[in-house]
Amino acid sequence: MLLGIDIGNTTIGLGLFPEPEGGTELFVRKIPSHPARPAEYYKREIIALLGQGGISTAPSVINQGDAILSSVVPPLTRPVLKAARELTGRKPLIVSHALQGGLLFEVKHPDQVGADRIATAVAGAHRYNRPVAVGDFGTATTITVVGPRLRFLGGAIMPGLHLMQHALFSRTAQLPSVVLDRAQGALGKDTRSAIASGILYGTAGGVESLVKSMEKELAFKVQLVLTGGYASLLSSFIRRKHEVVPHLLFEGLRLIYLKTKGTEIWK
Repeated sequence: MLLGIDIGNTTIGLGLFPEPEGGTELFVRKIPSHPARPAEYYKREIIALLGQGGISTAPSVINQGDAILSSVVPPLTRPVLKAARELTGRKPLIVSHALQGGLLFEVKHPDQVGADRIATAVAGAHRYNRPVAVGDFGTATTITVVGPRLRFLGGAIMPGLHLMQHALFSRTAQLPSVVLDRAQGALGKDTRSAIASGILYGTAGGVESLVKSMEKELAFKVQLVLTGGYASLLSSFIRRKHEVVPHLLFEGLRLIYLKTKGTEIWK
């Protein structure tokens, strides 16, 4: 088995691949990133995921598994890493610019690229086998572009939907908090619908405009794929042809793991 762990700013995602080399069956469990917990708490959550996937928690079974981790929250890395290591009996792989599944970085500071962006870039490039732009809608909204020959070319980062909503609510005197589950139209008819419109249509339009501008700079077209917690919500607001792949990051972790083990994954 393979345990994939994604430590994000809002949630920690646990993904279980019962047979990482033989298939893509995936079981997912999400827990809040905050407050930080001790390693024993994360061990219990991982054990619960193993039960969800029908994996025995006997040491003889768990110790045959591996783990791979991506993290953008350094203070949480150590306890989660400890939990996974104690369960599997070995240190998990940690995604970074040095462990990234064959990408060629053409950016100024590869060591500053988030592990989550690396994982989704690998998965997107492998899935389409052509230039790809990954729009990841989580705490932040990011666009990551991979060109021909697995060249990691860069991208863009902007505030995520919840960050926008929270900023308007917390930094103004009269704007209310809104639930971002829909927008009745681009033309808001009251304060709440105007906020929802600005955030949802604004983010969708921003992503489309950024991808179009990137294509102009690069002089080639890219396949757009959406992922992250808000991807399904944003999908209906993005007019450009695209695909939604909710667990693209976990697929990237699986592919990076297989690459490090010598399994040929690139066509």
